[in-house]
Amino acid sequence: MRYLLLLLSLCVCAWGLEPTEVAVVYNGQSELSKAAALRYCQVRGIPHDQLLPLFGVARGNISRADFEGSIMQSLLVQGHSRGLMWPAGPRNGRKLMRAMVLMPDIPLKVTETMVNGKPAGTGQRRTEAAVDSELMLLGAQFPTAGMGVNPFYKKEFPAKNARPSVMMVCRIDGPDEECIYRMINEPPQVEKKGLWGWVVTDNGGPYKAGDAMITEVARLANLRGQPLFNETSRATLPDAFPLMEQVIAYFGWYTRSANGPFRKEAPSDFKLAKGAVACHLHSFSATDIYNGVSWVSALLKRGACVTAGNVAEPYLGACLNYGVFYEQLLSGKQVAEAALVASPSVSWQCIVLGDPLYRPFPTKARPDRNNPYVIWQGLRRRAGNSFLALQLAVEKVIGSHNGALYAEMFAWYSAEERKFDIASEYFAVSAKRHYKKNDRLRSSLMQASTIAAAGNRERAWQMFERLMQNYATSPYLNAIKATAEPCRPKPAPAAADKKGSANGEPADK
Repeated sequence: MRYLLLLLSLCVCAWGLEPTEVAVVYNGQSELSKAAALRYCQVRGIPHDQLLPLFGVARGNISRADFEGSIMQSLLVQGHSRGLMWPAGPRNGRKLMRAMVLMPDIPLKVTETMVNGKPAGTGQRRTEAAVDSELMLLGAQFPTAGMGVNPFYKKEFPAKNARPSVMMVCRIDGPDEECIYRMINEPPQVEKKGLWGWVVTDNGGPYKAGDAMITEVARLANLRGQPLFNETSRATLPDAFPLMEQVIAYFGWYTRSANGPFRKEAPSDFKLAKGAVACHLHSFSATDIYNGVSWVSALLKRGACVTAGNVAEPYLGACLNYGVFYEQLLSGKQVAEAALVASPSVSWQCIVLGDPLYRPFPTKARPDRNNPYVIWQGLRRRAGNSFLALQLAVEKVIGSHNGALYAEMFAWYSAEERKFDIASEYFAVSAKRHYKKNDRLRSSLMQASTIAAAGNRERAWQMFERLMQNYATSPYLNAIKATAEPCRPKPAPAAADKKGSANGEPADK
């Protein structure tokens, strides 16, 4: 068994994408695009002969004819002249490019082809598609209408040896230069120690298949021992909800525009952790990656280094599978590899934004042993499946400098185990011991919510009322009201008159 595990770990490392296998495509008429491309090559050690400029293109949409001429044909010609080859093309001794990263100001979507003033395709036979997804089949002959099936979906084998071949494509772009350079600079820094912190999942969308993806992310995080905030109500996180610091992963659904703590108008002090992965499932989450309103744009503004979305309606079954994506990342895969295995379709609507070489959870990371999230996962690992053993371990560290954090992490774990009485006790401890006001508020909100879940709705409502009074002028007031709403006492029914009416009028009127 030890030999098998060692062999598997070596295979994971051997499958990894190398800098010499990544083509960097930029807009040759955009100074930002060129500068970002050069910076990326510098950070990742990518040879400059893999830098490929495009001309006559701009951010936004592009027609099918212009896409095929200015992008696909240009890349094929440049690749041939530089001795590069694409996965779907002939080998002929050229240097294989297994992945491609698109830099700022490259077109986002190929528009629908029009015939006699009407769309050439409809529904799942449309010809519109994400530029990124079309480039996954660079050098191959494929129909422009409809989606293609990704042969790598949920497959566990090296991408370089699989057939038919598909290009891994990511994009580094976003609403401003700060986002763009963060996506370039942070990943190599995070990889040294790995990504440690909270996982936030926001479930409760309209379809079971979408819920299943988010549920799987929560299950994987819990199995890994990562502290988990798992929101399972039908509503999304309320506006201005005071999320915790050090959120390393967020997966949620289902609203068209960013809301809750991610919307533009929410308090500006909330940022995702350095190197964070964040996605929100919606059909139109990436129609505009610059406006700060669509989910992809908003998540990047809040600090995400990796996100994904759709430029047009993909239909749920063709969306990036978040459960598979997170599983692949946790196993030590790079973003490009994880996205390839998690994508059901090619030549369709999905884009993945982030450094393709980024490995958020490297198997050879050297984490800081004093990091409270590292300590927490160690407590989880040693306790195994014993709730009592974990509780006793938490009691030993709860008096430390990070005691409030350990109390809150254990409270959330208790809530996941449906031990709501215990959860409310530890939320109360964290509410008293947290230093920051928004952290105290979040713990108090969860204390009241778990008291309600344990069956004492009246006491919970009294707590919520006190919070609403104490935060009457706070930007978090709406979050308190939304969290409290399920506990609001129902008005007593009006007394019926002599004829049985509930409103004083004749019952037969």
